[in-house]
Amino acid sequence: MKIGVIGSGAIGPDLAYGFLSAVAGDGESSVVLVDIKKEALDAGVERIRGYVQKGVSRGKLSPKLAAKIEAALVPTQSLDSLVGCDYVMEAATEELSIKRTILREVEAVVGPDCLIGFSTSGIPRAEIAAEATHPGRCFVNHPFFPAWRSLPIEVVLSEDPQASQRMLATLRRLGKIPVVTDDVPCFAADDVFCNYCAEATRIVVEGRANVAQVDAIVNDAIGGGGPFLVMDLTRGNLLNVKCLNLMKEAPTGSDWFTPPEKFREQANTPWHDRKNPQDGSYDDALKKEVLDRILAVLLARTYFVVDRGICPPREMNWLTRAALGFSKGLLDLAEDLGADRVHEICSRYAETHPGFEVPESIAKKQLADFWRNVSVDREEGIAVVKVERPEVMNALNHQTMEELAEVFAELEKDPKVQGIVLSSAGLSLAGADIHELAALKTPEEAVGKCRHGHGILDRIAAMSKPVVAAVDGPVLGGGSELSMACHGRVVGKRLMLGQPEVNLGIIPGYGGTQRLPRLIGLEAGLRLLRTGDTVGAKEACELGWASGDPVEDPLQGAKDLIARHLSGTVELGPVDSSPMDLPGELPTVDIGHHSLAIDAILVDVLREGLQLPLAEGLKIEADGFGRCKGCVDYDIGMTNFIQNGPRVPATFLHE
Repeated sequence: MKIGVIGSGAIGPDLAYGFLSAVAGDGESSVVLVDIKKEALDAGVERIRGYVQKGVSRGKLSPKLAAKIEAALVPTQSLDSLVGCDYVMEAATEELSIKRTILREVEAVVGPDCLIGFSTSGIPRAEIAAEATHPGRCFVNHPFFPAWRSLPIEVVLSEDPQASQRMLATLRRLGKIPVVTDDVPCFAADDVFCNYCAEATRIVVEGRANVAQVDAIVNDAIGGGGPFLVMDLTRGNLLNVKCLNLMKEAPTGSDWFTPPEKFREQANTPWHDRKNPQDGSYDDALKKEVLDRILAVLLARTYFVVDRGICPPREMNWLTRAALGFSKGLLDLAEDLGADRVHEICSRYAETHPGFEVPESIAKKQLADFWRNVSVDREEGIAVVKVERPEVMNALNHQTMEELAEVFAELEKDPKVQGIVLSSAGLSLAGADIHELAALKTPEEAVGKCRHGHGILDRIAAMSKPVVAAVDGPVLGGGSELSMACHGRVVGKRLMLGQPEVNLGIIPGYGGTQRLPRLIGLEAGLRLLRTGDTVGAKEACELGWASGDPVEDPLQGAKDLIARHLSGTVELGPVDSSPMDLPGELPTVDIGHHSLAIDAILVDVLREGLQLPLAEGLKIEADGFGRCKGCVDYDIGMTNFIQNGPRVPATFLHE
C-alpha cells in the first residue's frame, strides 16, 4: 500500500506517523510526505523521528518496527512522487482555492483509482470537489488532535458507492475509525467544538470569568481539559473564525454564529500564560453561570446534528467523547441531566441569545433513544451486529452485553432477518471489561457476573437463525467466548486468538473453559486455556475454531457462509453441548509463570465441567470463577494489568 500525505505543517507529519504505524509492519507499504518548503519537510521528518524514538524508549515500539517505520517514510518536495499511490490525503491548508489547486495537481499525477481525501474542519466536500476530474474518488477526511493516535475521523462520502466503501476500508486499514457525516459546513464534531469555544470566549470577553476559571469549571464538570487549553494545543483561534463564518452563512445560520473578534486578536498567542498563570478558583455561583451557558451550547449543537441526521446518535455520542475529549458522550450527559433540565438550560439561554436554535428533541423534551455500544445494519435478509467500543478494542462491559441481549432478542422476532453476522468496529474483540472485573468485591458477585454473561451467550447460541462471527486482529478472552457462542466463525488474516485470562489471575468466565475444548479438542484447548498463549489465523482454522481458511474480508465471508447454510450446502450450529470423554490424566502443560492456585481451579473446572452437558459445565465454570475471586492472585493479576498493561507479567504468590 502506498500512501501520500500533502503538507508537513501542523497536522501532516502526525498523520503520516499514524499511517506509518498502521502499515509499516508489513514491510511493503510506504508513506510519502510532501511539502514544497524544505524547512517544513525537514521539520516534519524530525517530528516523526522524535515520535519513533519516544515510542521505542517507552516500550511502545520494538526497535524492529521502528526501523521499518523510518524506512517506509519517503519525504519529498515533488508531487510526482505520488505516482502509484492508493490513497492521498491533503493536509496543507484550509483555503478552498488552494485545495482545488492541489486537487488538480494531484489528479494529474495519480492513477484513476487513487482515493483522495481532504483534511478540513469545515469546508463541504461538494465545494472542494466541484472542479475535480473524478469527483467520485474525492472525500472529506477530517481527523482530530492528536492526529497520529486519535481514532475518529469524520468522512463525507462521494456519489460513487464503490469508491466510498474503498475509502472507509482504507481508513480502517490506516488505524482510523471512520464516522460518516452529511456534507454540511463543519460536519458534526466541529459544529459543536467551534461554537463551544466561541461561547467560552464570549464569557471571558464579557468579564464573567477568566480563561483559567472557564477551563477549570468545564474540566471539573465534564472533562476535556477546557476550551482554552484545547485551543492552545491546536492553535485553533483563526480556524474557529473560518468555521463559524461557514456556519453563519449556511442556510441554517444566523448572527449568533458570528465569531468573537477576540479570536482574531488572539491569533496564535496562547490563552494561558504559563509564566503568569491566572487564578482558576471559582465558587458555586460562578460555576452555575458558566456551566449553564457552556452546556446550553454543547447540548443544543449536539442535538442539532442528531435531529437533522447529519450524524447518527450513537456515532455522535462516541465522537463527542473520543474526538472532543469529554468524560462521557454529550448525549449521555443529556440523559444524565434529564430532558427537563436540558430543556431549561437551552431555552433559558435562547431567551437572551437571538439566533440560537433550540433543536426539536430538546424543545419537545424527547431525548435520543439508541444503543450506545452496539450497531445493527440490515441488508438483504442479513443483519450485521457490531460491538462499537473501538477505544478499548470493543471490550465487553455490562452495558454492551445488555445491548447485545436486546439486539438479538429483536432480531429473533424480525421475520425479514434470515441470518446474523456478529462483528465489531475494526473486527477485533477484546475480553470482558477489566475495570468491571477488578471492581467485583466478593466471590458471589464474580459468580453472578459469569452467570449473567452465560445467559446472554446461551441465547445467542440458541438463536433459530444462523449466527456467524466475523473477526480479525486481536480476539481475546470474552471476545473469543462471544465468538464461540455463534454458530460459525470466519476470520481475517491478521487474527490473534487467545484465552489470556490466566495472565490476569482468573479463568475464563463466559464459557471459554467449556466451549473451547469442545470446539478444538482437549489437548489444544487445554494448551490455550492454561498457558494464555495465542494462535494466528491459519492455526485457528486448522484447529477448527474457524471455518475454511483466513479471508481478506471476514464480513463478506460470514455473509457467504450464511448463504451456504441457507441453501443447504453447509450446516451451521452451536458448539456440541454433549459431555466429553476425558482421560484419567489430563495432558501435561507447562504453565510458566502463571498462578499455581488459579491453574488448580482451572483444571478442576475443566475436569469436572467437560464431563457434563454444556449447561452444567457452565455452572461449574461460574463457581470456579468465584473461587478465583477468593484468591490473592486475582487482585495481583488485575492490579498488574491495570497499572502495567498486558506486556508486564504479574508476580503471583500462588495463593
